[in-house]
Amino acid sequence: MIIKWAGSKKWLFKRHPHLFTIKYNTYFEPFLGGGSIFFLLRPKNACISDINEHLINCFKALKEDPKSLYLDVKKLIDSHSEETYYLRRDEFNRSPKPELFLYLNRTCYNGIYRENSSGKFNVPVGKRSSSWLPFSQDDFVYFSEVLSNANIKQQSFLDTLSGVKENDFIYVDPPYIKENSFREYGKDVFSPDDLGDLVSKLNELSKNNKILFSNFDLPNVRELFVGPQWKFQSVEQATNISGTKKGRTKMKEVLIYNY
Repeated sequence: MIIKWAGSKKWLFKRHPHLFTIKYNTYFEPFLGGGSIFFLLRPKNACISDINEHLINCFKALKEDPKSLYLDVKKLIDSHSEETYYLRRDEFNRSPKPELFLYLNRTCYNGIYRENSSGKFNVPVGKRSSSWLPFSQDDFVYFSEVLSNANIKQQSFLDTLSGVKENDFIYVDPPYIKENSFREYGKDVFSPDDLGDLVSKLNELSKNNKILFSNFDLPNVRELFVGPQWKFQSVEQATNISGTKKGRTKMKEVLIYNY
């Protein structure tokens, strides 16, 4: 995907395609991140959202004017160096713009988005030998066309889920709550209380909608899902957050769904 984001679920779509061959009215994704599942599904109707304002503004720019975004980002990429990276990072923290967000996203360390307690992006420059932007202008136009059927919002997960009606499909991949797991996507960290509120709403919506939830396979996650409608499937997946080979280990995840 054009935007790199920690915890991509591209592998989920490839390894478990049967979970996505379902009929529904509107697709909802309240923790959009890089949007890998959304772009692979290409739903005809969708409401996608995230709490990160910069991320959402970038997706809106991609939807509305993909050619301009591509040219602006390519210009930044072509002038990239370690020195210019930090100048652009300071510029972004003073006056955030979609092209600066995407440039930093593509060139920062390991594609991680992280903010300090003041809400300032603080990830150091990355080091790689492959292309920083392995996409063409046509790729940007394609992603824009997929986004044309989506309502893109910067808001909380509960606000997004309040728009769910009947026979909708909700894919939920919240930040993982586990010691030493990466979830510092912004100054507001997703908490155990947030997880409780989220699953409470999903239990309510499960009566009339299809839901797929992914997270670490932990007892305190499973026990939140109440009722015989829920199915649990354990899977193993290698992490891709760490910048070292040693830190990239396999972890157990759980897929929870009601269809």
